[in-house]
Amino acid sequence: MRLNISSLVGRNGASFHIEKEFPADFLREIPEVSKVLSPLIAKLKVTNTGEGYLVTGELALKLALHCSRCLKPLETTLQTSIEEEYLNHPPESDEDPLWDEQPLVEGNEIDTTSLIEESILVSIPMKTVCQEDCPGLCPGCGAVLAEETCDCPDPTIDIRLAPLSKLLQQASETTTAERRKDHGSSKEKTFKSKS
Repeated sequence: MRLNISSLVGRNGASFHIEKEFPADFLREIPEVSKVLSPLIAKLKVTNTGEGYLVTGELALKLALHCSRCLKPLETTLQTSIEEEYLNHPPESDEDPLWDEQPLVEGNEIDTTSLIEESILVSIPMKTVCQEDCPGLCPGCGAVLAEETCDCPDPTIDIRLAPLSKLLQQASETTTAERRKDHGSSKEKTFKSKS
């Protein structure tokens, strides 16, 4: 979204507010997003700081995401705030070389597209759940455990530790066989009687 700032040029401290809706097509390629349910609503304030223009505001958007446990779609509203200063000229000294390049004013406009898109992308939760106690999917057959039960055995051991479980079982079988051999027959006489 490009903002025309010609009304603020040369007026330090002056500001204006803008509220705009636009489509959030950039989210269609994100795997976590099932569907975009509303346009992106941006409520922004642009202020002339003398050295540049400070953009602050709130973003809101309704989405359908996938539950990270059962994979069912769920509706949620993302809300995030933004704050970025667009400078009239690049900074003369770059004190921190790791710092990202500061956005600049382009003529009488500032382009807030990347700022808005990045802010929305960062606000998408890494893991969402439809309910706090969602049991998820059966690891054996993939059944949705909240809706149906399955006859799969309860996984009592982590699949990554299964080889260790086999080793443990083999070791216990070997130990049991050796014990039987050493201490086997009760018919053996352990004491000699004195005559």
